[in-house]
Amino acid sequence: MSVRLEVAGYGIYELAPGGSLLEACEAVGVPMLAECGGFAACCSCRVAVLGGAGLSPIVDEEEPFLDRDDQRLACQARLIGDVSVRLDPGM
Repeated sequence: MSVRLEVAGYGIYELAPGGSLLEACEAVGVPMLAECGGFAACCSCRVAVLGGAGLSPIVDEEEPFLDRDDQRLACQARLIGDVSVRLDPGM
């Protein structure tokens, strides 16, 4: 079984579910920053969810870094189904 990940401006990818969105992007060559090393301590890996409900629920650690309801931290969001995102890093 695979999930479909679309990253605006980069492409559409078929991936195994379960890993983080950050890991998935790194695996397919999408240039995503992770200044804190993927520990939900910054917002450099933030994305805007454009469509699909294929990400795990928001965890408490990422809440302080989200400015809008459509945002997630790629280091905390796990792929569980099809989703479309756009890179939306914070400053």
